[in-house]
This record gives sequence, C-alpha cells and structure tokens, in this order.
Amino acid sequence: MLESAELKHQKEQERRNKKLIERYWNGKWNERRMEILDELQSPDVVYHGTSMTMNGLEEYKQGYANYLSESQNSSIEVLDLMAENDKVMSRCRLKYVPKEAGDKEVVVDAFTVFKVEHGKIVEEWEIFDELGMMKQMGAELPT
Repeated sequence: MLESAELKHQKEQERRNKKLIERYWNGKWNERRMEILDELQSPDVVYHGTSMTMNGLEEYKQGYANYLSESQNSSIEVLDLMAENDKVMSRCRLKYVPKEAGDKEVVVDAFTVFKVEHGKIVEEWEIFDELGMMKQMGAELPT
C-alpha cells in the first residue's frame, strides 16, 4: 500500500512540474513577460544551450532581454511534455520575427530538459536547430 501512495505522490509531482513548464513557455514566449523568470526559475538557475551557458537568474534575464529587444511577434507551441521524477522534457516549436529579418517569420524546433526543485526551474538543457534558424534568417553559410 505504501508503494502505491509513493507512486501516486510521484505522479502528482510530475503533473505539477509539467504544468509549471507549460506556464513557463507560455509566459516567456507567448506573453513575453520577463517576470515569469522570477516566478518560475531559481535564483541559481543554470542554462546549458547548444552554443552558450548561463549561470544564475540575472545572467539568464540579460540573455532573454537581448532576445526580446531583437525580435517581435513570438509564439511557442508545446508539442510534447514528458516528466519523470524531477525532470521534464519538452519538444516545442518557436515562431518569431527577428528585427533584422524584416517581416520574415523564423520557425525553430527545440528540445529542452528541465530540472525542477521545490516548484522552481533549477537547470535547463536545450538543443535547437541553430543551422535551420540561420538559414531562415538569410545567413550565408559555408558550403
């Protein structure tokens, strides 16, 4: 009986963690709200990206502020969310218009794994199609 109660608690925690990540994506990209980072990330959050690492909430907020100033009309669609213990994996499709690309919309797919502790995101590992993004923005790439 105890195992069943523990399993039920774990499943409930995984459900809460998935809801937290949905709120995070929606607030960050659809609503473009800087304060969502304060609400849902730990002050010591660590971001591991394909081409950069950010340590701490303040550094993360600076990177996000740069993105907001360089883009417009962003939206995200969460395609998949899976949770196990303290990790949530998401597969998303981000659409946005970089200011340098005029009116051309860029579409990028990303896979992100989040670690959640005490209702806050403490770590994030992300892989996205940077090459596809650069091509869509008209970058000249070596052949």
